[in-house]
Amino acid sequence: MAAAVVLAVSACQAGDDPRLTRGAEMPTATQAQDPAHTPAEEAVVAVYRNLYPAGQRAEKTQPEERKAILEDVATQPLLNRMLRGIAALRTTGRVTWGSPVVHASDIKIKGDRATLHDCQDGSHSGQADDKTGKRLTHGKTGTHLVATLRKGDDGAWRVSKVEQVEEPCSPTP
Repeated sequence: MAAAVVLAVSACQAGDDPRLTRGAEMPTATQAQDPAHTPAEEAVVAVYRNLYPAGQRAEKTQPEERKAILEDVATQPLLNRMLRGIAALRTTGRVTWGSPVVHASDIKIKGDRATLHDCQDGSHSGQADDKTGKRLTHGKTGTHLVATLRKGDDGAWRVSKVEQVEEPCSPTP
């Protein structure tokens, strides 16, 4: 996971499951909507897809402005992990580049909780030097992520946790 985006590393959490590890890349809005998903499932997937672009917007702003940007797509404990990750990334003079491709599946919604699996292709994203723009790292294909989302009192879904499953995956057609 040395090539994993620092921002993403800090945004992910390992749970009690020994197959889950930290270090996943953050999701993106890249992928067409799946007509097989219900409108409720699409709402969950849309927030998940927007997590990565929101992180990129937040990393380009002043520290005091970042939380307001991320609160639209993330909630605790992920929100604080992302804020710490962005701070660490910026301290090293790095930014993220590109957008991983999301392949969301197995979306489950129960009340105000939802989960989804993502077989993400991060090969067109990574870290770059902020001053030169030189690409320093890039992700990989077949990264199996499991995201947990919560519906807030305002009715909006937000991502609360992203875990990487140790075994790689293959996206379903």
